[in-house]
Amino acid sequence: MSGFAPDWLALREPYDRRARSAALADRFAQALGPAPRVADLGCGTGANMRYLAPRMAQEQDWLCIDRDPSLLALADAAHGCWRKAGGQGSARFEAHDLATCLEALSGRGITASALLDLTSAAWLAQVAMRCQQTVLLLALSFDGRLAWDPVLAEDAMIRDRFVAHQRTDKGFGPALGPDAASYLATLLEDQGHTVTTVTSDWRLGPDDRQMLAAMLEGVIAAAAAIEDDRALVQWAGLRRAQLARGGLGLIVGHVDLLALPEAL
Repeated sequence: MSGFAPDWLALREPYDRRARSAALADRFAQALGPAPRVADLGCGTGANMRYLAPRMAQEQDWLCIDRDPSLLALADAAHGCWRKAGGQGSARFEAHDLATCLEALSGRGITASALLDLTSAAWLAQVAMRCQQTVLLLALSFDGRLAWDPVLAEDAMIRDRFVAHQRTDKGFGPALGPDAASYLATLLEDQGHTVTTVTSDWRLGPDDRQMLAAMLEGVIAAAAAIEDDRALVQWAGLRRAQLARGGLGLIVGHVDLLALPEAL
């Protein structure tokens, strides 16, 4: 699985918290009961746990998994601060390759944030097979929507290149990108889960210049990796000028997915 810089994870955390579905998070916590055992896949610096833990019963047992030991160290330190401030429960932070660690997750509710769109059809089939009686909450999966304001004629072309880059191998095999959440939802529904999805979009405007700049440069880099041509250079120049003037906006489409097994 590809790694992510701590600065990017810190930048996006408040936008993730603002965008994601509190209602689905509360239903996930309720379904886990009075002594929740949870696995957080691709936990990064622990933002998903920081969002969910206050909603859960106090006797929590977390297994937080990421490939990057440096991110796990940051997550562990943040959890220690939370415990000192009165937070309850235990957490383990373990470095594993998510492509091969699913068998270690038995008996736990499964959660992840901003992960599904990096994964492949084959990996999601394994998730569905191993989680037939499991509660799952997968938040903030990119669903393919990039809506720039103002609109430019080249937006659809740039989006297509960005999505094409999303579909490259991120460590799980060819990624499903914006199709991942709906693909997993179908697999889980076929085996009896009740699946609920809610949009969880980022809505960025002039007050979000740092995030807009990061998104813009990320889209440009991804599009250029597919095809770096004059049209992209011109589009990038126009968008950077709009950003500098405070005249750029962007909606990034995400979806949250909650899956409850038939017994619930």
